[in-house]
Amino acid sequence: MAYPLIDLKRAGYFVKEYVYRLEEAAIQTLAVWGIVGHRVAGAPGIYIRLNDPFSHAILQNKPQFAGSAPTSNNELATESKNLNPDFTGLGKIAALGIKVSKNCTYHGLSLNVDMDLSAFLKINPCGYQGLATVDMKYCGVQASWQEVSSVLAQKLSAYLQA
Repeated sequence: MAYPLIDLKRAGYFVKEYVYRLEEAAIQTLAVWGIVGHRVAGAPGIYIRLNDPFSHAILQNKPQFAGSAPTSNNELATESKNLNPDFTGLGKIAALGIKVSKNCTYHGLSLNVDMDLSAFLKINPCGYQGLATVDMKYCGVQASWQEVSSVLAQKLSAYLQA
């Protein structure tokens, strides 16, 4: 888990860019071990193909907003509730949970390395029924959390610089 504390106003970017930068740090961390992380529109976090976590092919089942792109936060919240993502064949390997108050970020991201994932079978991860939660070990990667956290810290440092 990484909980960057960033003053977004001082850094010069907005929440969406912050989310993008967190996701990019996770994607680039996974890439060190050959795992290809994917973004899914409307569902923050990083996903992998369950049948081939090393595939660079574009995901075909990305959920989209029902109508035109949202123009306000209220519209975004409403549209997000209307999304019905198809996560068939995908597993979530990194999750985001952020809070922003007075332009400062709290909480952050978790990247699953080697953990007991059985608890995720009893819930709907991120509110999505049937979404698989996986870790790097599932992908066949034997890395310690110390190795991964060191790389993730470097990637976060690089991608969160203003």
